[in-house]
Amino acid sequence: MDVRSLYRQMASYDQWKSELQTQLLAFQAWFRQHRVKSEEAQHSLDHALSLLAENHFTLACVGEFSRGKTELINALLYSEYGQRLLPSRPGRTTMCPTEIYHDPDSDRCCVRLLPIETRRSGSSLESFRRIPDNWVSICFDPRNPKQVSEAVAQISATKAVSEREARLMGFDNSRLTRHPDDPRLVEIPAWRHALINLDHALLRHGLRIVDTPGLNALGNEPELTLNTLPQANAVIFLLAADAGVSASDMAIWSEHIEVLRESQGIPVLVLLNKIDTLWNDLNSQEDVARSIREVRETTARQLKLPIEHVVPISAREGLLAKATKDKPRLLRSSLLKMEMLLAERIVESQRQIISHRAIRDAVSIANTTYRVLKRRTEECQRELAALTASSSVEAQLQTLEQLRRSIKDAHTGYHRQALSLRSSQRLLERQRVALIAPISSLLLDQLISQTTEKMNQSWTTVGLSRGIGEFFETLEHKLHNMRREAERANKVLAAIYNRPEHKDAGEDLLERHLFKVDPYDRKLAQLKRQANQFRLSLDTLLASKSKVIERFIQSLVREVRELHGSLEDEVGHWEQEALSPLIHHNLYQKQLLERHMMRLANLHNDNRGMDTQLQELRSSLGLQQRALGRLGGILRQINACTPRQPGRGNNVVDLEEARRATRAAANS
Repeated sequence: MDVRSLYRQMASYDQWKSELQTQLLAFQAWFRQHRVKSEEAQHSLDHALSLLAENHFTLACVGEFSRGKTELINALLYSEYGQRLLPSRPGRTTMCPTEIYHDPDSDRCCVRLLPIETRRSGSSLESFRRIPDNWVSICFDPRNPKQVSEAVAQISATKAVSEREARLMGFDNSRLTRHPDDPRLVEIPAWRHALINLDHALLRHGLRIVDTPGLNALGNEPELTLNTLPQANAVIFLLAADAGVSASDMAIWSEHIEVLRESQGIPVLVLLNKIDTLWNDLNSQEDVARSIREVRETTARQLKLPIEHVVPISAREGLLAKATKDKPRLLRSSLLKMEMLLAERIVESQRQIISHRAIRDAVSIANTTYRVLKRRTEECQRELAALTASSSVEAQLQTLEQLRRSIKDAHTGYHRQALSLRSSQRLLERQRVALIAPISSLLLDQLISQTTEKMNQSWTTVGLSRGIGEFFETLEHKLHNMRREAERANKVLAAIYNRPEHKDAGEDLLERHLFKVDPYDRKLAQLKRQANQFRLSLDTLLASKSKVIERFIQSLVREVRELHGSLEDEVGHWEQEALSPLIHHNLYQKQLLERHMMRLANLHNDNRGMDTQLQELRSSLGLQQRALGRLGGILRQINACTPRQPGRGNNVVDLEEARRATRAAANS
């Protein structure tokens, strides 16, 4: 069986994305070469290309400390350099949230570390990302084990500070370890956040791993919960197989993961790690299998998950098996089963990208351009045949005049349609204003200012809780008003698409361009639920974590601003793209007819012999046919860039076959 399912699926994912980008860029170049003037088509292409350029597959690893997250990441990334990447030893190893990725614009592997003191500031992690001077950078040679170890070991560094200083940075002193040499001091992480840029095959293909060090870090960094985790394509939640779901595990699940799964549909894979602790010579294989099955069933029941989403695994054994190339040991570790489940998620991520409106619009415009050019080319062939078949110069001139009138009539029809579409576009511009009105930046600023003032006046559990509650009630009311405006806007759009001249557009095209508020509704619901959980914890926070409260509220406000900004951007894209396929279809036909009218007019007014003029017409038709052939080749490649189903006919591992082989090997 294939033991590199995750690598192969990530490679396929990256290749698919690169191929689609290449072909869309080729289509863009074809546009420029053949002087197609269509701002709508260009906007759709730019939007699609930016979407592909920004896309990567983010895997978030979440769990309490000592659950084996670090060893799991080491097992995933082991094969490239034959050594552990992250420090691994008993106890806490990752003290700060860590992101591992590959930056194609950087030729050096590097660890960037944000000092813990930045938590005194109200600035967000995102804002610090844009200020390189605030980070400490340690570059290393990935093939030098000593350099790698020394650089990456920094993520587990701690420092001793006074209890007061720890409180000012938002730490709960009751959860901190006393300094062994001075009990008056407590130990805190030396760094607030770590970024590891690593040249590794999986990371080069677009995998990005986020490692979160336990409940305390999630509680102290609201941005992780409100921003980083919701952006993940999949979440791995690690538990210890010998302990099951502890109280702190359940707190992480209910406060930080369950909400993402329910409100945003982010897939969650629960790993019961360290099953090797259940293996021993005194128990039979049947007893061990029964123990694992029981803890798996109990975990699934506690977390209210399908049992197939709870996977027993040994990251340690998987890592050692990769190091020693021991396939039976690798199969027993179940690391491959986890990788195959992630590989399935990668295929699903491809489907989501290809179904995005911007991508589908770009592909539709390419198809439309080809169909229009093909039809015009066929008409030109018939016109040339009619001119050639004319028995005399007079007959040719008469045929030429008939062709000019016919083309002029068709052009007039497309011109009237263009005027109608321009009027329709103005209707959508008015709808855009109505859509944005309920979520305007001015109204949001006023709401935030009023809420902040109320909360500052009542720095109590009841006051803060009421302030957060009223804040979300107002936001929900604004989004409800926007939904009503969206319904009106969609009725206007449907009326435009249902006009007789657009009867060939199809229901799919209309459905794709309806303005949908649901994704933003779900995001607001997720923020509200997380805010409600925070409200429930205010009694315990007020005494010791006022800095955390302040940071949470600041993060919440930033996320709401980000949500409103995304909504405004979406409204702008909607206005520009809702009629793009119709406008491009009309505009391109007009342009082709105008060029052909010009050629026929020149033919009519030219004093040279008709044979010479017909030869020029044939030459022009030949250029058009070659342009059509080139576009057809690009289009075939674009249409071939669909998410590949796992199977034997390509480089993607057959996941079902691999799953059967895993079961067979485990039972042998």
